[in-house]
Amino acid sequence: MGSILSGVIFLAVGQFIRVYPGILAGYNNRSEKEREIAEKNRLPFYGFLLFSAMGGISLHSYVISRWLEFPHLSSSITLIVTLSG
Repeated sequence: MGSILSGVIFLAVGQFIRVYPGILAGYNNRSEKEREIAEKNRLPFYGFLLFSAMGGISLHSYVISRWLEFPHLSSSITLIVTLSG
């Protein structure tokens, strides 16, 4: 159940980053030129992509753990996803 909650939170954070890129750490402290470079390099999109992938993996881990009848698998995968992200 915790993997579902964390997956939904990761997906929500990913959507917030896509709409409001200023919530990224250090994004507001950049100069206007550096922000333009970050937007040109699609930094907010990659933040969105990272958090969406983390949420998707967490949600899929719950389904896979139920399918394999190994409930501790989802919490382990969610922990790995959180630490690697």
